[in-house]
Amino acid sequence: MLGNPTTGSTAQDLVDQGFPLNEVPPGSGLMNTPIRTESWGYDRPRGSWMVNNEGAYITVGTVPPVGSSSGLSAQGAPSPAIDLVVGRNAAARGGEGPPKDSIVDNNFGSDAARIYISRLTDVDRYFGLAKRPGDFRGARSGIGVKADRVAIIGREGVKIVTGKMQGGDYGPHGETNSLGGRIVAPAPKIELVAGNDFENVQGVALGETTRDAFRELHGIIQDLWSALYNFAMLQTAWDAVLGINLSVLAPNPHHPAGAAPKIMGNINMVMSSLYATRVNLMTWNFNYTNAAGRTYIVSRNVRSN
Repeated sequence: MLGNPTTGSTAQDLVDQGFPLNEVPPGSGLMNTPIRTESWGYDRPRGSWMVNNEGAYITVGTVPPVGSSSGLSAQGAPSPAIDLVVGRNAAARGGEGPPKDSIVDNNFGSDAARIYISRLTDVDRYFGLAKRPGDFRGARSGIGVKADRVAIIGREGVKIVTGKMQGGDYGPHGETNSLGGRIVAPAPKIELVAGNDFENVQGVALGETTRDAFRELHGIIQDLWSALYNFAMLQTAWDAVLGINLSVLAPNPHHPAGAAPKIMGNINMVMSSLYATRVNLMTWNFNYTNAAGRTYIVSRNVRSN
């Protein structure tokens, strides 16, 4: 006679044990039924309360990033947090998870997926984010989102906005940060960093400005082409004069007749055009490739690699 199915057995385990599968096996998790209970525990911080169901945790209160000695809350700073996490230590031991009967802490590296919201935290540090030398890293209110894949979907658009809100009575300098400090930067940066490596992070190009830059460069090249074309036309005319002179044995008045218009043509149609083209090129170079230019093609506020 078959015994009771083992809690947490997979469907294949039950088949191998000879159980008839005319209903959802208990503890299998099939059809969104409960799965086996965890064989390890979470070291809940004493300053928080927690809800746990089927390995999905909501922890509210003082929730440090690693253990009781970590985070600003360990120093007595007011830094309440809401921590939503599933799959605690899921990546540990090659993906097998925590050992049986162990006690685990938060781990922003090995937990499967999380949204961490805190009044006072260092998001870059706790999530191990790279930064450029000199970039600010310190305690502010923060939200960290981490998983194997993260999707943000807006049916009618997605906005990523930095800086102070418009409107509202927040004093002479407008909205402050969460500590009441003044937000100095008019447009704090947006950084899109693939691979968590700042080695090649640069300001992204501005679409319309880059388009206009190449249109202007096209016009400058057209001017240069026109000047060279005019020179070729004038040179052809002068060569024709020389050809007439070479067809006879004695000098004749064709040289003086051709020299004057050739010289004037060089000045008016070639040299002046080339000079204007050079000025336009210098202006183009300053406006679009110099950080002080009014139409600098590199964004000062959005950086990516």
